[in-house]
Amino acid sequence: MSDNKLILVVDDDTDLVEMVSMKLESENFRVSKAYDGIEAMDRIKEERPDLIVLDVMMPRKDGYTLCDELKTSDEYKDIVIVLL
Repeated sequence: MSDNKLILVVDDDTDLVEMVSMKLESENFRVSKAYDGIEAMDRIKEERPDLIVLDVMMPRKDGYTLCDELKTSDEYKDIVIVLL
């Protein structure tokens, strides 16, 4: 049971974002979507996710950079991140 946890799916491949989102939503998770690292950070600030599914290779800001920023931030360091 998901208890309505919020998962942020971040990837520049829109088809992959939709596919992962549909599967998570079918398991009763709430899903937020972003298509690069900058947009992802905006989403994280808007509504703090419980988990981030994060692509590594993306335009504007890659997944490694975003992950490093989050893990060195006192506010966001405890968010679980799965790198793709």
